[in-house]
Amino acid sequence: MDVLVYYLILIILPIMTGGLFLLIATLIINRFFYDLSKPKLEAAKSEIDNFLTNMIFTPFEKSYFKTEIEAFKKTIPFKKKWCKKLVLNEIIFLKSNLKGDVTKTFQFIYEQFNLFEYTLKLIKSHRFYLKCLGMYQLESLGYKRGYLFIVPLLNHKNKSIKSRAFLTLISLRPNKLETLIDFSHQITIAEEINIMDILHQKKTKIPTNLSQWNKSENVSIIKLGIKLMVFYNYTNDNETIIKLLKHNDKSIRYEAIIAVNFLYIHEAETALIEQFKQEDTQNKLEIFNTLSEIGMKDSEEFIAELLENKTAENIKLEAVYCLNKINPNYFDEHFLDNEDVQKMVKHIKTPYI
Repeated sequence: MDVLVYYLILIILPIMTGGLFLLIATLIINRFFYDLSKPKLEAAKSEIDNFLTNMIFTPFEKSYFKTEIEAFKKTIPFKKKWCKKLVLNEIIFLKSNLKGDVTKTFQFIYEQFNLFEYTLKLIKSHRFYLKCLGMYQLESLGYKRGYLFIVPLLNHKNKSIKSRAFLTLISLRPNKLETLIDFSHQITIAEEINIMDILHQKKTKIPTNLSQWNKSENVSIIKLGIKLMVFYNYTNDNETIIKLLKHNDKSIRYEAIIAVNFLYIHEAETALIEQFKQEDTQNKLEIFNTLSEIGMKDSEEFIAELLENKTAENIKLEAVYCLNKINPNYFDEHFLDNEDVQKMVKHIKTPYI
């Protein structure tokens, strides 16, 4: 034990002390160089901001812009990576904050500064975050020339890179969603949300083959197809959604139930009633939610039968809520002697009781 302590004091402690001093020295030196370069960075950023702002608000004329950009490159240390990064960040910032048809102007400036080559180097990098940064730049600028350089990343072994590439491609060509029908990658919930966000922003056209998406072997594509039908208020193929209510996959049935609700597919009432017993609690509750919007006489009879039989309390409460929404006067004449049902009716009509 004494020998161990001796070696600890003699060897390890000096190494740790030396490492600590080295770390402190590195931090001090980095801070020194940062403070030394800060005025240069701020001056360059100010010049870049002023130049790009003036160019954006100047009527576009190709030869004039080209001459001005070439002249401006000579006034800043443009060959330095940090300077290129400043220029690119400012272009993206202005593009994201200005409205109107200025995309072509930004893309021309981006090209004239040779920043596409800089972005490609990032995309070809072996580092995960640099690849993602490069894709973000293309997506932010809507630079469609970069599309072909992103396609190979769909087969990347890193799932995060594959996901980012997938979203970037959709963003660059939002009106080419037809190709998704052959996509084998399972779309995550996060990707799904991002896709819908892109569609909201870009105001894209409905995919011409949307009615065929339900035939995909990829469950996530079928689910996305149902969401797109709702998004585009696509009511030309209600039969497809009704058929999906009996799909083998529970999550697809869940999306189909929601779609019936949002698209007001009244002819799905019978299918929902027939499917009810086959579903788990989540889907059963969603069926009640949908029937409360589209249900009619058949739904009244179906729910009344449920209330007469032994049914779980949470299911029964939703059933009462659904039936009351279909026919607000139903419980004025029915189940008057059923104490449990009457309590639920009072709770629904007066929630604070």
